[in-house]
Amino acid sequence: MNAKAAAAETPVSVPVRRPSALRKALAAPSARAVIGLAAFFAIWQALTSLGVIDGFMLPSPFAVASALVEMAVDGSLWTHLSASLVRVFIGFFLACAAGIALGLVCGWWRAVSDYVRPVVEALRPIPPLAWIPITILWFGLGDSASYFLVFLGAVFPAFVATYTAVRGLDRNQMNAALCLGATPRMLFFDVIIPASLPIVLPGLRIALGVGWMCVVTAELIAAQTGLGYLIQQSRMLFQINNVVAGMVTIGLVGFLMSAALERLERRVNAWAPSERN
Repeated sequence: MNAKAAAAETPVSVPVRRPSALRKALAAPSARAVIGLAAFFAIWQALTSLGVIDGFMLPSPFAVASALVEMAVDGSLWTHLSASLVRVFIGFFLACAAGIALGLVCGWWRAVSDYVRPVVEALRPIPPLAWIPITILWFGLGDSASYFLVFLGAVFPAFVATYTAVRGLDRNQMNAALCLGATPRMLFFDVIIPASLPIVLPGLRIALGVGWMCVVTAELIAAQTGLGYLIQQSRMLFQINNVVAGMVTIGLVGFLMSAALERLERRVNAWAPSERN
């Protein structure tokens, strides 16, 4: 074999171009989220600076940031934010407990579902705003009314997600567990609940968003503290910067809470095919 033949048979190694550290950082979902938010605020600032949007009707991000800093320094922002967070947490927790429990029962026992689901489907389309008059009559103006409205808004998404998850379970999995000697307790905690989580947890994120809408609605009318109350008072005083600052606070806090739930969902459902990438 001559030298040319040996050279032709020798495999040629092609250098592999590895992505740079900057490209890896930009490919991360968190970096994309930051870039998306930054682009949104940059476009908003540009439109107000160029006069496309009236600065009084919709203040610029810099004006809103100044209002946020001012309210944070005097403590009013933290007072209203903490009040709203407590109401959301309590109402959301009660809604999750009731919605998940009722969804599990109705999903597992068809006879119970036949009695309960018509009631749920009749109450579910009623918007929380329609409940405010009777809520004030029952609970007065205070935190209890806000808890109840958040509960009403969040319980139905939690119930529907849980019921759908249980009804859609693969019966072969349960039959296999029973053939292997699983007790009812093992079947419930080791098969039904883990298999339902990929549908239940996204439903809870939807319920959390509805809970925030309900708490702001309640605070606009039936509260003396909270971000909704801050928005309403600022509107009456024509403090539009504070109005938008309250809205931005709700959006950012809701975004962070939803991201935390999504992170929990990815960790809990790491075995699911949709979470492997």
